[in-house]
Amino acid sequence: MKKYKQENQAAIHEHRRHRKRGPSSFNMHDSSLVFEKLNIKKADVFVDLGCGSGDYSLLAAQLVSPLGKVYAMDIWSEMLTEIENEASRLELDNVITIENDICQAIPLDDNCADHCLLATVMHAQKLTAKCKRLFPEISRILKPGAQLAVIECKKEEMPFGPPLSMRISPEELEVRLSQYGLKKTAYVDLGCNYMLLFELIAGFD
Repeated sequence: MKKYKQENQAAIHEHRRHRKRGPSSFNMHDSSLVFEKLNIKKADVFVDLGCGSGDYSLLAAQLVSPLGKVYAMDIWSEMLTEIENEASRLELDNVITIENDICQAIPLDDNCADHCLLATVMHAQKLTAKCKRLFPEISRILKPGAQLAVIECKKEEMPFGPPLSMRISPEELEVRLSQYGLKKTAYVDLGCNYMLLFELIAGFD
């Protein structure tokens, strides 16, 4: 585990050195802690939903390389083009970009993903309405024993980030996602943000 953490930190340092553009929560917290808790392994399949500038996608691609895959999905084609260019610069051929609204059907096979990530995406959605399509789709593409990670802004007044009315507490997320067979397994404090880890309840339908 110590070696794994050191490798993560080295990769994150190098990634930050080159990535300066685009909105992302990646630099708002200790990203090495995020990836330590995700425990990504070689050959894993990582799905970054609402990937934005692709910081998490590109680092995950380095960690799962050469046998693993990363699907970076977003509605903005301009962002995806930047991710493709950066993946090419890094000589990563395992990043697959998908232009798609994540609150519609996800164009991936059943039981294909080891990890799904929603990084500071949910506060921008109408949680009650969008969950009805999004989370059943996430449950569908997760492999048995796979995990969903949700990173969100803490529901506290802060001089930056979304207004308090848009922020979602971890308790709200836990209750909402339990309706879709997703059980919370961990809470990770990221300072101004937090991360919840979920896994699919066996036999949930």
